[in-house]
Amino acid sequence: MAYRLTNTDKWGDAWFTKLKPMEKLLFNYLTDNCDIAGFIELNIKRWASDIGTDKRIIEGALKGLQRGLIYSNTNDCIYLRNFLKHQKNLPINEKNLAHVGILRRFTLYSYKFNITNPIEFIEAGCKGVQSPLGIGISIGNGLSNGNGEDKKPKINKKFIPPSLDEVKLYFKENGYNEQMAVKAFNSYNVADWHDSKGKQVLNWKQKMINVWFTEENRIKVYEDPVDKTIRELKELRERDKKNGN
Repeated sequence: MAYRLTNTDKWGDAWFTKLKPMEKLLFNYLTDNCDIAGFIELNIKRWASDIGTDKRIIEGALKGLQRGLIYSNTNDCIYLRNFLKHQKNLPINEKNLAHVGILRRFTLYSYKFNITNPIEFIEAGCKGVQSPLGIGISIGNGLSNGNGEDKKPKINKKFIPPSLDEVKLYFKENGYNEQMAVKAFNSYNVADWHDSKGKQVLNWKQKMINVWFTEENRIKVYEDPVDKTIRELKELRERDKKNGN
């Protein structure tokens, strides 16, 4: 069972009190069900079922909360601004095992949100909300302490390398060979995640796309010889028709 912190002062906040009842309910639902970093996969049908309403109502409530949310470029995932601050997880400390897990979530979702640096993404997300409670769960405007005085956390921006399972999953999701995923991981891992030119890898997914995602490394799909012959005959007939033969 997961436990989450909550800020009871939100009930007296001007931004939060102006929300409609369903928007308040959905807000609390999202903060309860997002992952440890503040990401949640968009599943309006499931949310409507859990809350006891319909999809149209949920879609309307999301519009009311949109200033506190960041949508992925694939439009199938949401990041909750200021969630980490409310959960007392700022500043990020890479020596903290809980924070390592949080940073891995940012690595996992980097391609959906174009995240090249998790720390900069977190800071930008906090600054982007001008409401006194941000998304409704933290006092202050963004990274302030509640009295308007901004305090930027000192956070180590060190690259967090992926695990072998993360690399294998990324290759599989994009249709590339698992053996090449292992080879790619070992290649960088043994060099402490420096490339062949000795440069530090800053975005491992980008490196996989640029270096390892080649046609020869795609997963080969077996085609039955008989099916192949039939397919080639059909293609030949289509070409003959187009040529008027």
